[in-house]
This record gives sequence, structure tokens and C-alpha cells, in this order.
Amino acid sequence: MTSRERILAAIACGTTDRTPYDITDGRIWPELHNFFYREYGLKEKDEIYNFLDTDLRWIEPSSFNPAPAFSAAVEINVPSEKTALVSAGLMAAVDSPEEVKKLYSPFDPGIFGEFDFVAFRKKWPDNAVAFIPYALPYFWNSCVWFGMDEVFIKIAENPDVYDALLEEMNQNSMAVLKHFLDKAAKYIDIIELWDDVGGQSGMMVSPEWWRRTIKPYLKKEVDFVHSYGLKVFYHSCGAVRPIISDFIDLGIDVFMVFQTNAKNMEPKSIADEFGGKICFYGGLEVQHLLSYGNTEEVEEQVKYNIDCFRDCGGYIAANCHSHISTIKGENIVAMCKTAKCYK
Repeated sequence: MTSRERILAAIACGTTDRTPYDITDGRIWPELHNFFYREYGLKEKDEIYNFLDTDLRWIEPSSFNPAPAFSAAVEINVPSEKTALVSAGLMAAVDSPEEVKKLYSPFDPGIFGEFDFVAFRKKWPDNAVAFIPYALPYFWNSCVWFGMDEVFIKIAENPDVYDALLEEMNQNSMAVLKHFLDKAAKYIDIIELWDDVGGQSGMMVSPEWWRRTIKPYLKKEVDFVHSYGLKVFYHSCGAVRPIISDFIDLGIDVFMVFQTNAKNMEPKSIADEFGGKICFYGGLEVQHLLSYGNTEEVEEQVKYNIDCFRDCGGYIAANCHSHISTIKGENIVAMCKTAKCYK
């Protein structure tokens, strides 16, 4: 099988010649880059991808999601007792949906520049190609706008304000998706959407609230991506087991990053309950294993994960997080080599 065929088969929870694997989001952070240069003389990212023979190739804007900013023409009167909250979030003091609509600043996806999707596909004809369009994460971005403390106050005491922000973000997110999908859909296979609602030991919001408030907006995005014939990767790290069934209900094709050291995210239990219904991506955690474990331990975990999903399919091996300076380069190599060779 080609890498592209292998990834698409895994996404469908079908049969593959071996387990596909990847470096999460295709990101090579400085410490990892230095490792490959020091140990193997590899200077370019493409050289590292080819050396590891990863199955996916990623296109990503060069800068991260722009920070929200007020229009210079708009002012807001901030009550003195809320001044401290504003420092934690630009909309902390907002108390009406009308103010949200006035103050919300959508970003223009054109700020990321143009991408030559045709050339990228020609460069990697046998690899699955994934694109991160920076559609807006709802809960995560609401924390940016309101601040982590104030966001829960808005949810509990002023839900109309919170819902108004979600509506503005959804309109912006759909516009960003359309901007990129119209250009890229013929040349890519996957779109990554994302949010972060899980902590290490549980969700930061209740599953019921998430279903009622966030899920309808996410459904619009998933359905829109599917209308272009593309697959949806959805990122949320942490302990999100209570809503994995909702991911399946939404039609999300792949759940990433499958943080196996979070509460109730153990691979065997996850595979027994959800295997064959949705593809799982990740499974190699960075807090302990990839940062402080040895290559033998990494090999054992890769094999264990593969065995957990052997009867149901739907697994792509990868590191759970990236850009962590403590991750050992030799453990990334061991992860990839083991996934490639273990049958």
C-alpha cells in the first residue's frame, strides 16, 4: 500500500499492510530538529520526514491563530470592579450580546498568505496530505476572549453573552474553512479541526454543557468539510472519554491526539468500547514515556497500542504532543521504526 492508501484505510477502520504512523501535525520543533542534525546530519524537515518515512504530510500556516484584538474605533466602558478581569481577557467586562458583536474582530485568512496546494500534492503524491486551516476552537478561544476565570462566570451567569461569542466565532470559522477548502480540496485528504476541553483528570466543562453548547457549531464545521469530500481529524487532548461517542455521532473521522495517560483513556479500554467506530491517532504520551522513558519502553507501548486495535482497526501511531523540549529524539525514532516494522 502507499502511505496515502494506508492512512485512508486506517481512517475507515479497514485493513492495512501495517500500522500507519506520523509525527503529530508534522511539527519538527527546535530540539528535535537539532537531534536529527546532530545524529544523522539532516538539515531540512523533508529530510527528516523521509528518514522516518511517516505516512502523512502536513500543510500549516506559518503563524498561529491570531490573537483577538479590538478595532481602534471601538471603545468599551469598563466598571472599576471588573478592571482586573479585563487584564485576563479582552471581553471580560462585556455584559451584553450587542457588545460582543461590536467588539469581536474576525481575522482574515488571507493574512497567512497563499499556499501552492498543487505543488505540494505533486511533491508528495503517495502520502496522505492534511491541512490545518486554523478554524476557530470554540471553548479554547472563548477562554482567550473572556479569560479562564471569567469564561465560567459567563457560562453560568450570562449565557447569552457566551452564546453571542460562539455565534461570531462560528461565522468566522466557516468563512475561514470556505476560504481554504475552495482552494485546497482537490489536492488534500484531511482537514484538522480542534479545541481543548479536557484536562488531565477530566473535562473542563460538563459533557452535557458541551453537547448543548459547542456540539451544534462543531457539527456545522464537520458537515461542511465532508461536503468537500475530505476527512476530519479532530484534536482535543486530555480526558475526553465522555464525549468520544459524540465525536462518532458528529461523523468525525479521526480523534487525535489520544492522550493515553489522561484519566480513562487507556488504549485497551478505549479500543474495546470505540474501536471500529472512529480512528484514533496518537497514543504515545510525552509527559513520561517519550520524555523520560527509554527506547525499549517506547517499543513496548507502540506494540501494545497496535495490539489493542488489531481486531478493530482504526489506529495511527503518533506522539500525543509536540514542541516539548524534553522529548527524546531517539524515542521518536523508536516510535516510528516500531510502528513500521511491527506486524
